[in-house]
Amino acid sequence: MKKGRVTLNRLSREVTTALAGGAVALLSAGQAMAAPSTPSLDWQPQNYSFVEVVLDGTGSYKQLVTAKTQVDIQIKWNAWSGSGGDGYKVYFDDMLVHEGSLPAGSKSGTIEFPYHDSGRHTLTMALCEGTDCARSAGKDIVIADTDGGHLAPLVMDIDPNNNTYPKQADTVIGAYFVEWGIYGRDFDVTNIPVDNLSHLLYGFIPICGPNESLKEVENGNSWRALQTACGDSQDYEVVIHDPWAAVQKTLPGISNTDPIRGTYAQLMALKQRNPDLKILPSVGGWTLSDPFYGFTEKANRDTFVASMKQFLQTWKFYDGVDIDWEFPGGDGANPNLGNPATDGAAYVALMQELRAMLDELELETGRSYELTSAIGSGYDKIEDVDYAAAAQYMDYIFAMTYDFYGGWNNVTGHQTGVYCGSHLSTDECNGTGVDDNGEPRKGPAYTMDNAARLLLAQNVPPGKIVLGTAMYGRGWEGVYPANAGDIDNPMTAPGNGKLTGSNAQGVWEPGVIDYKGIKANMIGANGTGINGFEVGYDEQAQAAYVWNRSSGKLITYDNPRSVKVKGQYVRQHNFAGLFGWEIDADNGDILNAMHEGLAGDGTDLNNKPEVSLPANFSVNAGETLVIPVTATDRDNDPLTYQWLVDPVFNVTGENSATLTLTAPVPVQTKDYVITVVVSDGKAAVSRDAVVTVVVDTGGNTAPEVAPIADVTIDENTAVDVSVTATDAQGDALSYHWNLPVGVAITGSGASVSLSVGEVDADTDYQVSVDVSDGQLTTRSSFTITVKNKDSGNTTWLAGETYVAGDTVFYEGIEYRAKWWTRGERPDLGGPWEVVEPDGGQIRPWRADLAYNGGDKVSHNNANYQAGWWTKGEEPGTANVWRKL
Repeated sequence: MKKGRVTLNRLSREVTTALAGGAVALLSAGQAMAAPSTPSLDWQPQNYSFVEVVLDGTGSYKQLVTAKTQVDIQIKWNAWSGSGGDGYKVYFDDMLVHEGSLPAGSKSGTIEFPYHDSGRHTLTMALCEGTDCARSAGKDIVIADTDGGHLAPLVMDIDPNNNTYPKQADTVIGAYFVEWGIYGRDFDVTNIPVDNLSHLLYGFIPICGPNESLKEVENGNSWRALQTACGDSQDYEVVIHDPWAAVQKTLPGISNTDPIRGTYAQLMALKQRNPDLKILPSVGGWTLSDPFYGFTEKANRDTFVASMKQFLQTWKFYDGVDIDWEFPGGDGANPNLGNPATDGAAYVALMQELRAMLDELELETGRSYELTSAIGSGYDKIEDVDYAAAAQYMDYIFAMTYDFYGGWNNVTGHQTGVYCGSHLSTDECNGTGVDDNGEPRKGPAYTMDNAARLLLAQNVPPGKIVLGTAMYGRGWEGVYPANAGDIDNPMTAPGNGKLTGSNAQGVWEPGVIDYKGIKANMIGANGTGINGFEVGYDEQAQAAYVWNRSSGKLITYDNPRSVKVKGQYVRQHNFAGLFGWEIDADNGDILNAMHEGLAGDGTDLNNKPEVSLPANFSVNAGETLVIPVTATDRDNDPLTYQWLVDPVFNVTGENSATLTLTAPVPVQTKDYVITVVVSDGKAAVSRDAVVTVVVDTGGNTAPEVAPIADVTIDENTAVDVSVTATDAQGDALSYHWNLPVGVAITGSGASVSLSVGEVDADTDYQVSVDVSDGQLTTRSSFTITVKNKDSGNTTWLAGETYVAGDTVFYEGIEYRAKWWTRGERPDLGGPWEVVEPDGGQIRPWRADLAYNGGDKVSHNNANYQAGWWTKGEEPGTANVWRKL
């Protein structure tokens, strides 16, 4: 404010007047000095902004957004009557912010001065004659800045299912909010239950440059939008991806006359309401991670870090940076990117350089800035980075302990399990032994516990680790009990594709469904399951799922119980807290459970015993067998044991961890089932095993039975099946066919006809035949796949005519007609081409087939992926194939 010069000039005039004596007539006590004129302010709006946004335009980020360090206030005024004035004063809400002198008798003009603070005020101007001033009527003035100082606290519109909780000291409770949530989900910042959060992560901030992975989103529209946004930026600079959503669209709580709008304006107002909330821009994400791989070059990191500093200086409501590089070392959205030998070092260097930049900002602004990162939680992701080295520069590591399993292949499992599921062996869980291909396992199974242990083994401080919760589910189609190793455990059956559904059901992309969609359409108000779904919970994994046995739909997700277990886990290991992806998918249940689990609300979260018992034992008739069971309890509860054994055995140790039994002497070799029940006093776990009592048959051997090929037929049809069996001793053989419900038999013996009825969806039936020589029995099993004709998937018939695009099955393989055909067998090529499966099954390479980029094949005991279109080029030899 320019007070000094005006005051001195006025004092000089008063002194001069006094010294003039009789030259100036003095006013008598009864006389009055003429009052100064009352000024009027111009009617035009007084709106200013430190960040100017083109609200109704399109173009690059730098064309739409301009940041300034000061605003230049301009106030037009007039005095319509009176003698004018020789000075003025400007007030914001009765606070003097500027004053100055005027030529004597001034009755109009424009006052200009720079200003550096945001706010929303009532503007008045006083016109002065000497020391007497007359003040104008008030007028609104808005000086916008991205700290939100010009905005009122945001008025919230929260789902009432969200409870109220006290703050938990030194605890992170975070969630991701995504830029595109304002569209289909109609979820904006006013809907965020922010009172229950310490951290809000905004997804996502893109990096300009190579972003080929983004082309898979929205038919390339998202990629094209980013090219526009990056139009005037260098590679490796950051921009806003969707300006309409972020800064242009009028959203609840923000006036359509404000100079900055969109979710960013809402976040500014949210900061006024919740000043302690940490809001972080999350840079990258699954489809926006391609540029990170260029960070092995320091020049590219320098460009990014400088751009990130400018971004934070522009958007002052942000409190730091969150890096979401998926993933250093590779295995992200772009399979051709990633180098485990160099990416890890680049990641650590990036954290060091970002921390140095944030420290500079702290000195410049007096604020604190946080540096965090979301990281992959598989062993293969963690081993590529020295997270202990990176953590020294970071505030928190957000471990994405979800997406462990999903519809990208047909292998079912718990997508966000705390521990290993009951369907996994001990070796699979620990990463020991060999896999199904006979190869040594490279690391432990994907679980939250394994991820946490790996980070701790790297010496990452536990107080910097934040564990993830899933506010959504991942699911499959085609998970049927008939295909399960355990008909009551859907994780022992494969899927045949990604979960499907509508937006109204909460399915926004194949294979993924919002938690609130699961709750409304599958779990139901009473929590027991609706619409054919049953609610399941794996006590060993501490993981929830819903399963529809009839439709084959399976969804694995976090529920309040599993989230409370995660909160308890955080407290047991002195971790920093929990976060969720993503907040618009929750109805409040998951965020509530995060608070309750971290607070230790007294809920009994007892862990059941973990019990391991081999599946099969063998003992000679009349001999003794010792059977041990291995059991542990995470809560260290004392365990009790009870064995249930057929009374034909003589046993000792029925109530111990080791059972000793003496086998009977049956007429022929026979199987017996034994059961052990292990209890911790609160929960019991049972395990079964088969004990085969072997009888010496005097040299007799079991019949040898040739494998029976799987068959595929249409509904309401029959198929002839024969079994070929021989017996070394030449004994007469008998045949017993074991049929599931839905399959009927005509005939008997080695050759029969099997018929099926109508099915609602493609269905697999397991059929077996027992071949006996009177003493010993051999079983052979096979699968009958029945095709639902309504689905368009039919078995090839020689007399049927097919046109281009028709699909058929022949000997279990799906083929597509390339042109009109009749009577030409699909496996011979010609008018037919193989339909490659979407996921899970990788078929052998064939020289006669054409493959597109991304197709996978197996060849010479290895798997390969095509980089582009190819035909006849052998995997392992041609460059078009990349070994997986």
